[in-house]
Amino acid sequence: MEANFVIKNGELIEKDKACISVYNKSLFFDFAIYSNIKVVNGKMFLPELEIEKLFESAEIIGLEHGLTKEKIIDWMQKLIKANNLKDALVRLLLIGPEKDIESMLFLFPVGLTFYSDKFFKEGVKTITYEGERLFPTSKTKDLLLGYIAYREAVKQGAIDALLVDREKNIREGTRSSFFVIKGDTLIAPPKEKVLEGITRKIILEIAPKILKVNEEDIPLEKIKEYDEHFVTGTSLSVMPVKQINDIVLRQSVGEKVKELQGLFKEYAQKNN
Repeated sequence: MEANFVIKNGELIEKDKACISVYNKSLFFDFAIYSNIKVVNGKMFLPELEIEKLFESAEIIGLEHGLTKEKIIDWMQKLIKANNLKDALVRLLLIGPEKDIESMLFLFPVGLTFYSDKFFKEGVKTITYEGERLFPTSKTKDLLLGYIAYREAVKQGAIDALLVDREKNIREGTRSSFFVIKGDTLIAPPKEKVLEGITRKIILEIAPKILKVNEEDIPLEKIKEYDEHFVTGTSLSVMPVKQINDIVLRQSVGEKVKELQGLFKEYAQKNN
């Protein structure tokens, strides 16, 4: 994907000019948040929900801005047209205001990852990594923990690293949400302990068609007691997990996960 332009507070600029000073205190102290909007075949996928999440994250950490949903969508359309984007992930980076400096919103395209059908049909490996994000419900730019954990996952041939908190419960992946299924019940970690990504919200909305839904802790030591396991995300969609660390959970994808994959695909087609 070749992109030559980014958006800065509504202005279309060349990507090489999208620079931030090393003296910017907000960026230095990670007083910034982000979100991602997926573009498929030149069309945005649920931009309103992603922008709402951006605003929620800003409110949680007290980051003030004068943005509106309509304004950002307009800027997104301008960016898609200027770069002739077909399939991409557009990152929204909102940097907090300083004295005499307004908040800055950058929109810039990055590559959209496409995973092999084999992963969705056979399942993937994940690892665990101990750590908790500082503001778990806000999508802040405090990403060092996730970066290090994901780097370790790549070293071990895993799709992601699942963060384990001080009580030894699995919360979420560095770039994914985590779910388990036991019997006829879908279990998700409590929303006050995780980032409620858009794909997670969709799963919790469509799952009641086939399953009961509970939010509760998922202890790592009991992980083999659950029947099915999966992760979700902007690029991951609904991806079954067959192995965590050296623990092999399943040899094939469970039936309930297959049904959820089908329901999510229907939802995506209807809303794209």
